[in-house]
Amino acid sequence: TLRAEQFPNAERVFLAKDRSRDRRTVLVIDHYVPSYDKDAGSRSTWLYLQLMVEMGYNVKFIGANFFPHQPYTKALQSIGIEVLVGEKMARNFPTWLRENAASIDTVYVHRPHIAEQFVLLLNQMTPRPKLIYFGHDLHFLRVQRESAITGDSKLAALSDNWKRRELAVFEGFDKVYYPSQVEVDVIAEVAPKTDVSAIPLYVLDDCEQSSYIWKDRRDILFVAGFNHPPNVDGLCWFVDEVLPLVIEVFPDIKLNVVGANAPTAVTDVASDHVIIHGYLSDEELAQQYRQARMVAVPLRYGAGVKGKVLEALQHGLPLVTTPIGAEGLPDADVVFNVKEKAADFAKELIELERGCEERLRKLNRYPDYLNQHFSKTRASEILRRDFGEPHIHRDFDR
Repeated sequence: TLRAEQFPNAERVFLAKDRSRDRRTVLVIDHYVPSYDKDAGSRSTWLYLQLMVEMGYNVKFIGANFFPHQPYTKALQSIGIEVLVGEKMARNFPTWLRENAASIDTVYVHRPHIAEQFVLLLNQMTPRPKLIYFGHDLHFLRVQRESAITGDSKLAALSDNWKRRELAVFEGFDKVYYPSQVEVDVIAEVAPKTDVSAIPLYVLDDCEQSSYIWKDRRDILFVAGFNHPPNVDGLCWFVDEVLPLVIEVFPDIKLNVVGANAPTAVTDVASDHVIIHGYLSDEELAQQYRQARMVAVPLRYGAGVKGKVLEALQHGLPLVTTPIGAEGLPDADVVFNVKEKAADFAKELIELERGCEERLRKLNRYPDYLNQHFSKTRASEILRRDFGEPHIHRDFDR
């Protein structure tokens, strides 16, 4: 699926290897090599790695498990990123970090449980590079919301534990990112000394108007990675509370469910009206988007900007989601359909199934919206501000 023309800078990056000291070096650390076709967090990491290379940064990548997952490791290597993998590297990483500290300008760490593993080691580097952290979503807020929905007292304790851990992580970094301004505002309140700001979850090429033709499409699409508990809960709620109301009006309508790592709770909802596809390749998923009449993102809890919402907008499909699904997206209800209660959610789907022109006109707003909030230009400005210019001139050896 990777083509040379997708990565115009790859040749330049390889040829410039001996001139890498003229480029700012960024070490990126995540839980593993990003499986960009399986979950939104990995896709976000992958998109930013591509952007960094395109901008001219000298990028190195470490997965915390040091495993060379394929084809994803080769995908990074194909665009000029050195991927540090293997048992030997895992055992000797502190030594490697110490020996290469003078050549690393910025370390960019993802997710709280990964930051916990590395933050002490990174702060001991001499010279110490700038340390930047991306939380993906605010865990304590997400679990707190889950506790409120389920009434599970154990989750309240888990939320408190995550809050303690996340606040401790913030103290070890110079800069903190989250994709949603809602999360940024929460952090500003509970940890006011933290230098925190929002960063787009996805980095998208210029978006154009899609060729959506209502009569050529059918059914509802739900896309999710099912390692993430809010997705499992959202699907079950949708099948139990929302879909039956739609079926009453349109008995032939179906829900197509796409996503990796589906647990029994997901596979058990399969029926004549609910088709569980499991994991699909990017090409197969794109075909689902080309066939679907609308997308549902029925999340009852969670935190952060939702990749599945951005993906639906990118593919130019009518979208119905909840306030949680729309969180972090400015003016969301102007651009797509946001409803919280099951009956209201079902009504929006029914109107789209009827071809309601008022709702379908919202599709015209998608390109400008995505270009305004998720463009490469906006993301590049943030990286230059916080990581520094990709190309630098050193007058002395550090």
